[in-house]
Amino acid sequence: MTAVAVAARSRARAMYEVLEPYHVVLYYAPQVHVALREIGLTGLWRCYFAARTAPLGPVPEPVVTAAFYHFKPSMVARVIPAVWNIAPPQEALAARLAGADAALRELLGDAVAGAELAEAAGLAATAASACAPSGRPLGAANAALELPAEPHLALWQAATTLREHRGDGHVAALTHAEFDGVEALVTITAAGGEERENIQGRRGWTDEEWAEGERRLRDRGLLDSAGALTDDGCAARTAVEDLTDRLASAPWRSLGEAGTRRLYELLQPLSERIINRLALPLPVPPRDLGGQAVSGRP
Repeated sequence: MTAVAVAARSRARAMYEVLEPYHVVLYYAPQVHVALREIGLTGLWRCYFAARTAPLGPVPEPVVTAAFYHFKPSMVARVIPAVWNIAPPQEALAARLAGADAALRELLGDAVAGAELAEAAGLAATAASACAPSGRPLGAANAALELPAEPHLALWQAATTLREHRGDGHVAALTHAEFDGVEALVTITAAGGEERENIQGRRGWTDEEWAEGERRLRDRGLLDSAGALTDDGCAARTAVEDLTDRLASAPWRSLGEAGTRRLYELLQPLSERIINRLALPLPVPPRDLGGQAVSGRP
């Protein structure tokens, strides 16, 4: 999910921004969709839930709803656990890796075999090794997977572990703020981090459920009658983002200042290329780790 506009660009957030494009080829690259179709997975959400959930094993719907947080449970239940009868988790894992392989080779060209990508893979793997498993189900499940030998895939797996580790922390921050799934989406759209028309349907919530979430937030003094965040609402949403960053900071403390800066430097041109070639709805990370994000493609 896009970072809320009011959040400061911390070191942990900057590393998230530069790693995210490399990870999300899993959802946007056509080569991944082809690989998943080859094992019988058809439709956007079968592919999404199977590919992202596979590291956890053949878990039931409540586990996926808990881990993904923003999705309406009935939307998850339309796919999980039935999808495991089509493609067991081990098949989905193999397919997602094959798809990522094909996609990254196409997107990055000769850089796939370059020394700089291999260096980035080593640094990212070191950072990912510092992702503690406690309270991080998706992060821990990805960390438990064997790291591929090919550097471009090792980098992808490390980026995925770091991303899911951060996401688990974000779920903890939302829980601490007492935002349920729809309230989390209402607050982030009100803060400018997402657009309602893009996110509401993709998470399965009806207009009535959205309106009820808005009502609950108004009752708490977090949303005004026009649907904008109040001062207390801005503070609550900012606190979520700040806590998310704090909970995601351990890998970067472990990697150290020099290693983190070097990894950012190596990843930035790769991420920019992926964003532009896939027309991802993500900001292009600035070239300087200490800079401010610039607009990417819409």
